[in-house]
Amino acid sequence: MKTFKVITVLLLSSLMLTFSSCGLKKMVKKQSSVSYSVTPNPLEAHGGKMTMEIQGTYPQKYFNKKATLSLEPIIKTSEGETVRLPVIHLEGEKVKGDNQTIGYKAGGKFTYNQTIDYKPMYENCELILEIEANLKKKSATLDPVKLADGTINTSEKISVEPKLSYPDEAINGSFFVLANHNYKGPQVITETGIIYFELNRDVLNWNLPFNQKEENKEALNNLITFISESNNILSVDILGWASPEGELKRNQELSSNRSATGKKWFEREYDKFIRNKARAEKVRASDIKKDIKYEIKDNGEDWDGFIEALENSSIQDKSKIINVIKSQNDMDQREQQIRNMIAIYDEVDNEILPSLRRAIIKVNVMEDKKTDEEIAELAANNPESLSNDELLYAASLTNDMKTKAEIYTKATQIFTNNYRGYNDLACVKYLQGEKDEALTMLNKAKELNPNNSEVLNNFGIISFLDGDIEKAKEYFEASKKAGFDQSYNLGVVYMKIGDYTAAINNFSTSKCDYNVALNQLLSKDYTAAKATIDCIQNKTAKDYYLLAIISARTNDTNILYKSLVEACKLDPELKKQALKDIEFRNYKNNAAFKDALK
Repeated sequence: MKTFKVITVLLLSSLMLTFSSCGLKKMVKKQSSVSYSVTPNPLEAHGGKMTMEIQGTYPQKYFNKKATLSLEPIIKTSEGETVRLPVIHLEGEKVKGDNQTIGYKAGGKFTYNQTIDYKPMYENCELILEIEANLKKKSATLDPVKLADGTINTSEKISVEPKLSYPDEAINGSFFVLANHNYKGPQVITETGIIYFELNRDVLNWNLPFNQKEENKEALNNLITFISESNNILSVDILGWASPEGELKRNQELSSNRSATGKKWFEREYDKFIRNKARAEKVRASDIKKDIKYEIKDNGEDWDGFIEALENSSIQDKSKIINVIKSQNDMDQREQQIRNMIAIYDEVDNEILPSLRRAIIKVNVMEDKKTDEEIAELAANNPESLSNDELLYAASLTNDMKTKAEIYTKATQIFTNNYRGYNDLACVKYLQGEKDEALTMLNKAKELNPNNSEVLNNFGIISFLDGDIEKAKEYFEASKKAGFDQSYNLGVVYMKIGDYTAAINNFSTSKCDYNVALNQLLSKDYTAAKATIDCIQNKTAKDYYLLAIISARTNDTNILYKSLVEACKLDPELKKQALKDIEFRNYKNNAAFKDALK
């Protein structure tokens, strides 16, 4: 912040002298030769504090050797408040005191540093220095010196307006975090069975060793039961495969025929099941038979399956063999390598290759679950019929805060030992303005799950909004330790305490965000601040207002006035704020500035 001198003008007519000493008269007469300044000017608020450095410079042969000066910094607000700061005491070189000495012949200077808590009433204020000179028993009141007008309080414009969010969505901002409801809508369920074939054959042979395995027979039998019990059949996929030895064209033909054989088997078994069921239930088969969509895929040679089976085999030299096979670009050479292996390794001939001659049958159905409409209706009228996951999910189906609160309340009443309902109800209650009830619910959630990252986050948000920044920091750090990404919230905390470098580090992954831009401005990186604001989509009034401040600091009047117009259009109350904002002190008499605020 630019520092400039404020040099007092002597107004002898206003002096109230109670002395006759020529020493004091000289100090009064030449007081205009003394310079006083304050840094920063205007004053600035950072981290909730105002730090100022007042300097005074006295010329040669000004300060009487036996005189003392008392300089009292005073803040006078536009509201009529007066705040007096600690007095600065100076003395001449022949005064026997403990204060700073100013020489007579050489003159001298003093530096006074003071930090006070920032208060909103300091935004429009005057910093004045009241001065009294004393020589023996005589005194003189010198003209007051105005050091600064107003305080730049842009650091106080941090914006934390938390909305509801689930953990995975709580990024690039501060949120009240709801617990995951863990409900999953209808999922695709697949049952799989496999029919195995002889070498170079595509007809059924149930005597093959793989077809004789109990787990394989059971899997095929389960397919028919599974599809008959499902209400929402998506498809039956049948994938034909061939082992990779043999001629390519023949293997492609085999895979096609095997998938066709698999389809015929499934259709025959399903029809038989339906006939038996219709007979038992004394209904027509056509009334209970379901339409099935078949997806037939002829995949040819299964090289990937062969390599995977080799990798999982007990063959000692399998890595070397796999490398040799993969190095062969010519398919005939690859097949020759397999034939060589068959002659050497029984496992390849008896286990690996037979497992690849197959038709895979997959029955895909959509899981039977309640519709969203059914869940919402039950949440309102029969919540006891829902699981906790379903009830919490029901709250996500509405944007109405009252309805959410009612659902979460039911969750706490039905599932009394689960923290999630209490946590979520606390978030909604706070946003409804019921802070005490929110804290009661949040404390109950913490009692049930003391180290839960969402609960700790929500305590941190409430502490921050209450102005307890240290407590907020503790909660955010605890939430981070519990596994939640608290980079953004900690960035805002560091902004609030005035550590903009630490804030930058925490904001490293946050883009196109108001607080990030504000922190860049406070760090005096105006180019980055403007770029961050520019990339925000659907700018709000506060975004445009911050852009106006950036433009004021960089003297870009075109963007300054346009941004103020947009900001005030979205929020007319900003007109009053802009008129008293010290950021715009150099533009307030400009016609374009006044027009922007009309």
